[in-house]
Amino acid sequence: MKKKAKWIFAVIFSSIISMVTIFLINQYLQQETSRRLQEASGNADSVVVFSKDLNVGDILEVSDLLVRKYPHELINEHWYLESAANLIIGRKLRSSVKSGEPVSERVLSNNQNNGLSEVLPNGYYAITVTTDNLGHHNALLKVGDLVDIVFVGESFENSRQYVSFEEIEVFDIHGLQEGYGSYSLTLLVEPEKVAAFTRAIGSPMLVWARGRHLEQASIWHQDSKQSKVQPWKVQ
Repeated sequence: MKKKAKWIFAVIFSSIISMVTIFLINQYLQQETSRRLQEASGNADSVVVFSKDLNVGDILEVSDLLVRKYPHELINEHWYLESAANLIIGRKLRSSVKSGEPVSERVLSNNQNNGLSEVLPNGYYAITVTTDNLGHHNALLKVGDLVDIVFVGESFENSRQYVSFEEIEVFDIHGLQEGYGSYSLTLLVEPEKVAAFTRAIGSPMLVWARGRHLEQASIWHQDSKQSKVQPWKVQ
């Protein structure tokens, strides 16, 4: 009986020692973890991350963003910190992103320098031509006006061939000073007219200003109807 009692005592005592040891180890780990987290927090920054999955073209709102702590040594130089979060709102995504992904310049469209492609109306090409007859309008032609562009072709007997493009919107004007001189005119051209317009460039060009709701002028006589871009001649 004495041997059995000693054995039981030894087992109990060993179990108590093991439990105390495990408790002390856990306490040490918790304290050490807490200490290291406190040290790390002094060397951490708040990084802006996405709060959910987003798609290409989405415009960023406040609800799309969160802030998380990252150790300073792990932060990429292209990530946005909380202090710069105001620079993100309203930006457009150029690629899809995942929830929790840090916001970086790599996935954002460039708002600092919106190129021509960003500001062109959807469905139009910008074509720039040089002209010297804007002075005939006494410098009244402005961005947003509608014009008929007429390219003067070859003469045939008593008539002259023309190629006209109707209701072309003026996107920008360069070099306009007091209504005289040579100018560059940037026009918004529909895709189906681009090829014919490009082929016509190089011929003498006239710019006919028109009222926005003006119907086709009666001075034009249609030779043939093959496309929306048609050759014309003066009657």
